[in-house]
Amino acid sequence: MRRFTFIHRGHGGPEELSIEVDDSLQRCVLSRGGRSEPASIARLPDGRVSLLLEDGRQICGRVRVLCGGDLEVVTGSSRRKIALADPLRDRIAHAAQSESGSPAEEEIRALMPGRVIEIAVKRGQRVGAGELVLVLEAMKMQNEIRASRGGTVAEIRVEAGRAVEGGAIMVVLRADEEPS
Repeated sequence: MRRFTFIHRGHGGPEELSIEVDDSLQRCVLSRGGRSEPASIARLPDGRVSLLLEDGRQICGRVRVLCGGDLEVVTGSSRRKIALADPLRDRIAHAAQSESGSPAEEEIRALMPGRVIEIAVKRGQRVGAGELVLVLEAMKMQNEIRASRGGTVAEIRVEAGRAVEGGAIMVVLRADEEPS
């Protein structure tokens, strides 16, 4: 099965959505808010996609990718725009929002399970916004994890070569004091 994880930013704030699709592209599992629903997938001759959930509900419509990664979903007479982003792009896009009222410390977490390949910082080291903190291998890709803001490395909770679970705290940055 292939797994895709997205962040949806709706009225209730950010929410993680995941879709696991089998290799035949005929079955999937949709997960949202800790609840998972298995479904059958069918591509209809007119271009629509049909999801048949195990409880008998059917969702049928067209999906169009808009610029910026948003989706437009058209079902019957309903047309909805859904803002989705992969977790890394969401974190980068919304890092500037958190800077205004940012806490004294920032936890850099693993967005997905993986293995730490390299730790590029040491405890007590000063890092700038966008500077490389560590490299995490996940899904056969090496992901460079960078600081979203400047600060001092307060803690390093991982070791190179070790596996981490999704959501695990890897590094803690302490915000620099503002000059008065």
